[in-house]
Amino acid sequence: MDTAKLQQTREIYCFDGFRLDRTERRLWFADEPISLKPKQFDLLFYFVRNHGRVATKSEILEAIWTDTFVEETTLARNVSWLRNALGKYADGEAIIETVPKLGYRFTPRVTISEPDEDTIIIEKQTVQYFRGEETITIDDAFAERRGEREMGRKGEKELSKTSSFPRLPFSLSPFLLLTAVALVAMVSVGFALYTNNSNTNARNVGLNNNKKESVRNIPANGKIIKIGSIVHLQNRYPNDGSYLDAWGEVWSKPEFKQVPTETMFVSTHNNPDRDNGSGSWEIVSASGKEKGEPLAVGDRIHLKNMYPNAGYLDACGWTEHLPVFNQFLDQTGAVFTTKSPNRDNGTGIWIIRSATEADATPVIEGDNIAIESGYFINDRGINRVTGFLNVAGKVKDIPSFNDYDGAKLVFTQNISFNQPVIDIWTITNSKAIQK
Repeated sequence: MDTAKLQQTREIYCFDGFRLDRTERRLWFADEPISLKPKQFDLLFYFVRNHGRVATKSEILEAIWTDTFVEETTLARNVSWLRNALGKYADGEAIIETVPKLGYRFTPRVTISEPDEDTIIIEKQTVQYFRGEETITIDDAFAERRGEREMGRKGEKELSKTSSFPRLPFSLSPFLLLTAVALVAMVSVGFALYTNNSNTNARNVGLNNNKKESVRNIPANGKIIKIGSIVHLQNRYPNDGSYLDAWGEVWSKPEFKQVPTETMFVSTHNNPDRDNGSGSWEIVSASGKEKGEPLAVGDRIHLKNMYPNAGYLDACGWTEHLPVFNQFLDQTGAVFTTKSPNRDNGTGIWIIRSATEADATPVIEGDNIAIESGYFINDRGINRVTGFLNVAGKVKDIPSFNDYDGAKLVFTQNISFNQPVIDIWTITNSKAIQK
């Protein structure tokens, strides 16, 4: 489909409470306008026109980015943004389903109607936050109603899961309806009590399904990593084993003038005790935990570098916006440190993940973990936009970094929701700095 040659017939495409106007290139949920960037609208319209079938990645790229070479990561990122926009009103992951190793399927039933000339659509004011070339739109006027809708939708989903009755084509009386709800509630409570010892805390966030229980037997010589601990993070790339390290002021290199908010570069180094705490990171809770409480899988944290005034680990901008990283466009985000742990909508928040342990499991010294950027991760942890802290290439691949005797470059890299998490880092207490 050539999106530049779409027929301009006035048609409204309807699905799951959404209305898409192909002529005016606009999208609403009920009477609420939803702001989409041009490519996001093109992508959504492509999905709508091809609903119900699997669209391969190659055909989507050819249709949406005609005569332009882009990586599959660009498609994955736009799908994530689109899911996030739709996810304010419905389950974005369910609407655009990932088909592993193939592409995507648009699952809702789509109907076409002509607009009602008497219909008046009242615009709502939106506030836009700009990050580089990307725009994220947040509609303040509907935040409260969105929460109410999601709570109601969640209740409907839970009811549908616990009831085997088909949807009836007629309305029940209030008495019968209350009786049915009470019976379902009693069954649900009984089932919950029966499964009380099961591992219900583990979320399905692309981790392996054979999770262990969240209650963990701590070895006699095992040391629990805690909030406030100062740690080394050693990457597990084969035959490397270098440590996450902060070095050099960003402002000192002209290639990075477009990132003035950043403080220090982040790479890895073979020596964890290289320079006055640069390879040591303090774990600071981003979710209200107190110092001394155990660090657990699923916790949201900040990582504060112990070099004086070095700041906090941060995912700072997309690699394609920094020409110096042109050979690493398969990576998602560039990583620096910043003065503030709360710089931009979760860029300085990191989530502890594990391929073997369930959420709420304490983290023990020597554990292998994955570290996911919290940028646009919702409370269910499913909208991966930035990705996981990752190593790629060598520091010497960037000529302007030749003044630093480092090992690996550090980025974030996205993975699909259905892909298992890979434990990338080994966490140990710092030998250089102790509190």
